[in-house]
Amino acid sequence: MTRTAAFTPDQRALAEAVRGYCRAKCTDDVQRAAADRFPAGFWSGLADLGVFALADPAEDGGSGEIVAASVELGRAVAPGPVAATFFAAHALPADEAGGLVAGAELVSVGVPPLMPWAAIADVFVEWCEDKAWLVRRVGDAQPVETLGGEPWARIRVERDRPLDRVLDAADLYHLALAGYAVGAGRRVLDVAVEHARTRTQFGRRIGSFQAVAHPLVDASLGLEAAEKLSIVAAHAVDRGDAGGLAAAARLSASRAAMHAAYVAHQTLGAVGYSTEGPIGHVTRRLRQLTLVTDSESGLAQRVLSTFSAER
Repeated sequence: MTRTAAFTPDQRALAEAVRGYCRAKCTDDVQRAAADRFPAGFWSGLADLGVFALADPAEDGGSGEIVAASVELGRAVAPGPVAATFFAAHALPADEAGGLVAGAELVSVGVPPLMPWAAIADVFVEWCEDKAWLVRRVGDAQPVETLGGEPWARIRVERDRPLDRVLDAADLYHLALAGYAVGAGRRVLDVAVEHARTRTQFGRRIGSFQAVAHPLVDASLGLEAAEKLSIVAAHAVDRGDAGGLAAAARLSASRAAMHAAYVAHQTLGAVGYSTEGPIGHVTRRLRQLTLVTDSESGLAQRVLSTFSAER
């Protein structure tokens, strides 16, 4: 069976809409907002575009749209629990997911006691491999500073009830992270390419040196391949035969994005690492998002076992 590795016209149109919105609303201040100043207006605007409704289990065939939208959100370094919202919007009953889909509530998805976005979240989901529970926070949250600037916190929780559709929700989570990583990787690579095109050393633009140009091209090809794998995985998810493909796409995109970040830092030099620089805030968030957390501890093993069985 042939698997298309390109976005459809409708998916490209959605990507353009998200890109246009992010250009207008996801300013540098929004991208670099402190953990205690979450840009709620930007987040609700994404919901108004229908981005989070793509995870509604009543809607068929939305996985490719999730990838397309997430690429643009990554390119814009959009703040917020993007992948976690897709996960929860799919796993929760419709009457309890409404606030998330509408952008009125934020969700924390992970393994207690240290939970992402828990410092400001309204909804809490404990997720451990193939099981998840809607939980209630007990007591106060203890905020924890993070590399990517996300408002994590240590909390105590009580389980309310188990959730359904966890594996399907996990696929959407992996696809969203894959798309976001590809977009963010392209963001830092674009900055590095422009720097290589304009920066001169020894009377020549540094992009004319093979030691600079070749790694940039290699990183770009890696991101392109990761995006195509994500699109193929999205088609497989919509057909119901994804296996470990969504998780594989997420791991592939994470590796490609971190390689792009490394190459970009090598190209820009010290300015790339500075807090005020053009890519430092992006690569720090990338590093945090591409880590495999406790809730996904069996991710790599499941991917390897799936593809070993297929061979």
